[in-house]
Amino acid sequence: MKKEILVAVAVIILVLTSLGVYALSGYRTTVKTSTIPSQTIDGKYELEVSVLINYGPFGGTSPLGDAEVWVYSSSGLVAQNATNSDGLVSFYLAPGSYTVLVTTIGQKIHINLTGGMEITIDYAYLYK
Repeated sequence: MKKEILVAVAVIILVLTSLGVYALSGYRTTVKTSTIPSQTIDGKYELEVSVLINYGPFGGTSPLGDAEVWVYSSSGLVAQNATNSDGLVSFYLAPGSYTVLVTTIGQKIHINLTGGMEITIDYAYLYK
C-alpha cells in the first residue's frame, strides 16, 4: 500500500516538474527591432526604445521606468536619457551604426539606423 502511494507521488512530481520545465523553456530575454513610420527632422530619424520586465510565465510583464539608455556611435556617446513610466524613450539620430545600451539591465544592441526604428527589449528578470 505504501509503495503504491510513493509511486503515485513520484509520478505526480515528475509530471509537475516536466510542466514547469516546459513552461520555463521559452523564458529568455528577447530583443525585437522593427521599422516605424517616421519623418526626418533635420536629417535625423526617430529611434524609440521600449524596455519591459518579464517576471516569468506566471508573473506577467510590466514597463521599466527610469531605465538609463545610452546610445553610442563609433565616435563615442551621442545620446542618453531614461525611459518614462511606460518604459519608453525616444532619440532623434542621424542615419548610421549605433550601439544601444540599457545600463539598468546590461542589455546591449547593435543597430544600423536607416529610417524610423523601434527596439523592444523584453527582459527576463528571473533568468540569468
